[in-house]
Amino acid sequence: MNQDTLSEIARTGQSSTGSIDYTLFRVINNLAGQSHTHDVVMIELAKFSPLVYVGALVLLWLTWKPKNQRAALFAGISALVALGLGQIVGYAFPRDRPYLSHHVSLLITHSPDTSFPSDHTTLAFAVAIAVWQFNRRAGVTLLIFGVLVAVARVFVGAHYPGDVIGGAVLGAITSLIVLRLFEIPVMRRGAERSFELLGRMRLASAHNLES
Repeated sequence: MNQDTLSEIARTGQSSTGSIDYTLFRVINNLAGQSHTHDVVMIELAKFSPLVYVGALVLLWLTWKPKNQRAALFAGISALVALGLGQIVGYAFPRDRPYLSHHVSLLITHSPDTSFPSDHTTLAFAVAIAVWQFNRRAGVTLLIFGVLVAVARVFVGAHYPGDVIGGAVLGAITSLIVLRLFEIPVMRRGAERSFELLGRMRLASAHNLES
């Protein structure tokens, strides 16, 4: 198989993995348009899920409980890092959106940027995994919501299943690495001082990372 053939396979997504990805995409996306109620729910999930995650972090902070505020801070940091890494991955491995390569049921308008990885699931799983480390109930709730978001992004025609899975993996791994980095003494002391400063400004609960 020559280089031109390999390039064509990569471009059209007709490798065995790509065809499985497209088959799964068709199974999910073909459900669109069959129920107005389902379409509306999926559109809302696909479009506005980032607001839900931002709202969840704000609510966690406003509980004024030390663990919840740590969860909100580290989840926010993890999400920003993961989204930044996602931009790099997308630039290095660009992939056309499904609606640019195939006839799909597209329920939302979207810019023709790279399809891989999904920013929405990157954000969702980065936040959910970080929160889960501090608050199991909230973390599981956000993880379940993240799965729904992943399905919705495929349902509306914005992503292939591989895109949302890739985003989920990127977000989860990034959160675990960020949390591990904050176990390094110098990073931990920096976080402690940040919380102390916020506490003195009455913007956070008076606590340290040992509480």
